Amino acid sequence: MERRVMVGRARPLAELDALLAAAIDGRGRSAIVLGEPGMGKTTLAEALADRALELGVTVAWGWCSAAGMPPFWPWRTILRELAPEHRLAGDGPAGHGADGLGVLRGDAGVRARLFVSVIDTLQKVSGDGPVVLILEDLQWADSASLLLLRQVVDALPGLRVLLVATYRDEPPKTGEDVRAVVHDLPTAVPRIRLDGLGIDEVAELVTRVLGDTPADELATMVHSRTGGNPFFVREVSRLLAARSSTTGVPDGVREVLARRIARVSQDCQRILEVAAVAGNGADVSLVMAVAGNLADELEEAAAARLLAGPPVDNRLWFAHALVQEVLETSLGTARRAALHRALAEQLEATAGDDDEAAGELARHWSAAFGPDAAERAAAWALRAARSAGQRMGYEQAVDAYRIALRGKDIERTKVMLELGEAQMYAGDLEGARQTFAQTAELARRNGRASHLAMAALGLGAGLSGFEVPQYDELQTELLEEALASLPERDGGMRAAVMGRLSLAYAGTDRESERLDLARSAVAMAERVGHPCVESGALAAYCDAIAGPARLDERFAAASRMLSVAERGHDSPCQLLARRLRLVALMERGDWPEVDAEIDAFARTANRLMLPLYSWYVPLWRGARALMSGDFETAARYADETEAIGRRAGSANAALMVFTLRMWTHRTAGVLPANFIDDIDAAVKAVTESSVALGMCASYLAAAGDLSRAGRYFDRLMSRGLNAIPDDCEWLEGMWHTGDAAIALDRAEVADEVARRLAPYEDLWVIDGIGGGVMGVTAHLLGRLAAYRGRMGDARRLLSKAISAYQGANAVPWLTRAEEDLAASSGVVQRTANIEGVFRKDGRTWHLRWRDGEATVPDSKGMHDLSVLLGQPGTPVHVLDLVAAAGGPPRAAAGGDTGPVLDGMAKDAYKRRVAELESDIVEAERDGTSQRVGTLVEERDFLVRELAAAYGLGGRARTTGDPAERARKAVAMRVATAIKAIREVHPGLARHLELAVSTGRFCVYRPEETATWHS
Repeated sequence: MERRVMVGRARPLAELDALLAAAIDGRGRSAIVLGEPGMGKTTLAEALADRALELGVTVAWGWCSAAGMPPFWPWRTILRELAPEHRLAGDGPAGHGADGLGVLRGDAGVRARLFVSVIDTLQKVSGDGPVVLILEDLQWADSASLLLLRQVVDALPGLRVLLVATYRDEPPKTGEDVRAVVHDLPTAVPRIRLDGLGIDEVAELVTRVLGDTPADELATMVHSRTGGNPFFVREVSRLLAARSSTTGVPDGVREVLARRIARVSQDCQRILEVAAVAGNGADVSLVMAVAGNLADELEEAAAARLLAGPPVDNRLWFAHALVQEVLETSLGTARRAALHRALAEQLEATAGDDDEAAGELARHWSAAFGPDAAERAAAWALRAARSAGQRMGYEQAVDAYRIALRGKDIERTKVMLELGEAQMYAGDLEGARQTFAQTAELARRNGRASHLAMAALGLGAGLSGFEVPQYDELQTELLEEALASLPERDGGMRAAVMGRLSLAYAGTDRESERLDLARSAVAMAERVGHPCVESGALAAYCDAIAGPARLDERFAAASRMLSVAERGHDSPCQLLARRLRLVALMERGDWPEVDAEIDAFARTANRLMLPLYSWYVPLWRGARALMSGDFETAARYADETEAIGRRAGSANAALMVFTLRMWTHRTAGVLPANFIDDIDAAVKAVTESSVALGMCASYLAAAGDLSRAGRYFDRLMSRGLNAIPDDCEWLEGMWHTGDAAIALDRAEVADEVARRLAPYEDLWVIDGIGGGVMGVTAHLLGRLAAYRGRMGDARRLLSKAISAYQGANAVPWLTRAEEDLAASSGVVQRTANIEGVFRKDGRTWHLRWRDGEATVPDSKGMHDLSVLLGQPGTPVHVLDLVAAAGGPPRAAAGGDTGPVLDGMAKDAYKRRVAELESDIVEAERDGTSQRVGTLVEERDFLVRELAAAYGLGGRARTTGDPAERARKAVAMRVATAIKAIREVHPGLARHLELAVSTGRFCVYRPEETATWHS
């Protein structure tokens, strides 16, 4: 291909040089080069490639195409250069290994594992030397390639790789999915926009084309007509050279190209038209077969600079994509359709059973005329869809399946099931649900029992059933109908339907049938030897025995499920088994094993890289942070869970984020009034279940709103305690009810809750699937006993709870249990008590601790310490400390004063960082170490400033977060106060350093009980 001369792009090239230097040093980078057609994106990429090759860096190119290429086409071309042994570099598709169960057997994680293998390959290749990857024409990339691009970009910081993608920034002609991916790339990925050249640069480019320096008025005229577009400038210059006239210059580059095309011979035009309809990068033999053997005309087209040059790898490349567009749009509708048909017939004659060309054939037949065109397009589209699915290009498969469904001669229910599966794996869960519902209706009409069963299972996200929707009447109806229609003999399909129906009956009037269905499903799946179906049946069995009475049996079943899923290499079922095991371990209070299970889950989820699974990890880690009293970390994990869960479209994630936040509020003792609205919404979201009513009553009572709490409590008790189902939420429901009964003084209910909970005093109460830890049952039983005046039982139970909390390092729960024990026994919580003085006297503070006394000057930090010492063990929000020290009341401490850095400042910082990166590289080459040190120092300062200006996920950090400002201020105030104390009383300073924790919530938690006099 012709190498174009680059003019006026020194600055963007310097940016790329700096990124290349970073990648060579092991700090992988990426960039997007944007601009309208003709701005020189490819020329800039070629210049970068030349520089990289001069430095001994490997360069691999991939190109995207709108011509019906298979999924991952640009990555396949890259990997053919870098790692020919990689799966994507191969020519043949690798199938799922389907076993006849259709939608049941698919593994949504298989594509994620492919992505990991690509990243592993890049790591291995770049370990031998740095690599530059160039992806051309990202605007035409298929969705699968875009997803892989995002994963590679995220992995680059640890690789010696620079990835540069060129992207035509034309919103009307660029797909929404491409624009979304480019927009959502991290802010650390620079967008290098190429704009028009200046007048002097246009004059230089015209000189290079004409061989003579143009007059000022000519340069001005060309700049005015072309807007400085380099490709347009070259084309206008060539037109001027051919005509030797400055008049009649067209206003658009397409008109210039049309005139140049008109000057070549008719045979040359014919071969160019066929190549344009075939698509850029078309196979030479295909074009020749349709246009005629016109080898001389190919040379003519290259000489006229319409083709880039001779064929490369037996493919024809246009000098610019605009040439192809002008040629194709100049054809009439009939002529274009005729060429599509001719290309399709020729390609069909040579393709045979090779599905590689299926997408291209479907494209040509879809654009062709003729009575048979639609059916032939549908047939090839079906082959293209299945090939794309096997290659994990699910989004591309969805589009092809829709074309296939226009055909008449297809097995419609089967194709619709495949479409639903592709939609599911592409992440369009709602679209998949609609497809499965339509398929079920069609299968019912046609008497296709197996297809009806698969559609019903598809409504629950396939066989693993990782997130099966509850109270889904349509799914339940279809499952019942499918079970009645399937043959009454052993089979994987029948076992799968029975297991899923067991889940569907949860919380309905068919609850009593669940256990028998699950047991039968497990036994049948074991007999037929289908690990995936057996895993799903065991999951249903665990759900059917989810109550506390069968905890050990449930853990054993989940462990068996894990073993079966590992044997079947079924990662989603492995994760589901670990989730079930983890909740059981939480209930047991085996916290070291809980942490080990979280880590094991995380390893598998990280390998799959699917949001549907990965949001559980920050959720559980947030719950564990909350147990240690780290409220700030718990809140951060809740935010992370929410962000990932939103990408997954998971209803469970949204509910568990609410749960984690609720328990963060309750554990910290800070119950925002606005959270009550979220409470009401949560109750409605779960159709006012009994457990949700108890949760509302408990929360509102803790918030002091006893009137509203009483109304929720009465609604719950109108149903009775038996309405709380004996499942995974039974302990939780009883805890909420007992807690509210104490606050609302409902003695009879408190007695009944205590009676029912008595057998489970050693179990921990877990909210949902680990979104919150409520405490050990003995704690609530101790409070209930104290409330009813049974102090001996209360002391025994509360002492047991304290022991459990000490072993689990559950600091906030330990503090509360010690307070409850002290209240029940009439003595202080701890055996030792040390008295101290922390008293303000004018402008000084008088301090006494153990054998020492001292005075310290007044400061806001001393006020903060005084507040904390006055309420040991109680977390205090930093805004309350600010208010106590004379600041505004917490309710008034709002308002956002804007970003730390405004947009112009951040852009200037980023530009300066890029300049410094380039200057550092030059200084290192020149050997001026002193200058290098100065430049690095300035760069690092700017990077720190930028980092401080952004929050989590690249969001601009504002100066107006009152809690964030207060957190920093209070931490500094307290540290300064303790430093002042250390100068006059080192022993007290050491005690405070160990006992005082700061953050959004601050707390004084001494190892020994201390009484402070103020």
